[in-house]
Amino acid sequence: MPPMPTPATHDDADGYVVHLLPRLGTASSTGHAPEALRFPRRLGVTGRVAFALFNTLATAGAALAIFALWTGETPGWWFNVIFTVMIGGLAVALWAILIGSIEQANLERHLQTVWREIAPRAVAATARVTERRWVLAEDGSVTSFALVVQPPDGRPLCARWRPDTSRDCLLQSQVPGVGSEARVWRAPDGLVAAPLVVEVADPTIVG
Repeated sequence: MPPMPTPATHDDADGYVVHLLPRLGTASSTGHAPEALRFPRRLGVTGRVAFALFNTLATAGAALAIFALWTGETPGWWFNVIFTVMIGGLAVALWAILIGSIEQANLERHLQTVWREIAPRAVAATARVTERRWVLAEDGSVTSFALVVQPPDGRPLCARWRPDTSRDCLLQSQVPGVGSEARVWRAPDGLVAAPLVVEVADPTIVG
């Protein structure tokens, strides 16, 4: 019986990512490790500037709304406090989203740089999927999934797949099941802190 879908708690802080391939093949047939970690696309400089300008306007609007709230007639101070927290919280949340996006992009850029240095020397090891967890959209499609794989000579590893864009979702049948074969590309010296790539095959593609 397949495991029930549960929220995936693994994040990308360690750079352990899943690459879903049409076919897995063999390490000798691929010849080399993936060149990139394939993180989701992030806002570019133009997008960040536009988001910051929008946040600035939203913050100014929130400040005016709060000023009008405390200088006008209201049911009481408790009313003012409630709406001040609500309006101010929305403005703070927008800046938190922008700051978090920038920090995540910087982290991913660093991990990509580290991986590019590792990739030419990376070694492949065959592994098996021992656990899977996924996150579902409202329509039942898979928006991300995490796999726990067990190499023959090491500790279990947890890696995550996420789409390039929010529109690139998967069917549940496309998520590799427990027992599926996987290939782990990692640093030759086995550095625990180094990023790695777990390659698995799409089980819906036959042949």
